[in-house]
Amino acid sequence: MKILKIKKEKLKEAVQEAVLALEAGEVVKVPTDTVAGLICDYYNKKAEKEIFRLKKRPEEKILSIFVSSIAEAKKLVPVIERQEKFLARVWPGKVTCVLKKDIGGFRIPNDEFILGLLQKFGGPLLQTSANISGEPAVGGLPSTVVDISGDKLKILREGAVSGTELQKIWDML
Repeated sequence: MKILKIKKEKLKEAVQEAVLALEAGEVVKVPTDTVAGLICDYYNKKAEKEIFRLKKRPEEKILSIFVSSIAEAKKLVPVIERQEKFLARVWPGKVTCVLKKDIGGFRIPNDEFILGLLQKFGGPLLQTSANISGEPAVGGLPSTVVDISGDKLKILREGAVSGTELQKIWDML
């Protein structure tokens, strides 16, 4: 596992270091706009298994996905008009959105390093908090997780963004 400490003045170098590690199939520990996270190439099953091992997390628990754009999310799951309008209002930000059952929630973080990494890497990243499963996350508040796969918005985890605020946005669409 590669652990990155990011300095603002060395952002480009850190992005390049992370890209090389991801391309080599490594899991990378990174800061995000919410809590410290573990990331790997979305398409690398060996790295995905390593995340589960590091976290001591049951494999039936789904990982979330960082994407660089709504268009990138649409390459992985169908996105209907109302979902797309909601995503446009809350991303980039601290909201993870379940768009389809049995697939992890999607998020575009509001973090210069992660956004740069997503652009440079050129593909989606599996991600999860860096804590051992069941223990508190390191850093700030986790993202708020919402399920917008149906007609109603469901708050799955209250976090950095108020569920009430998100419900108001959903209801306006």
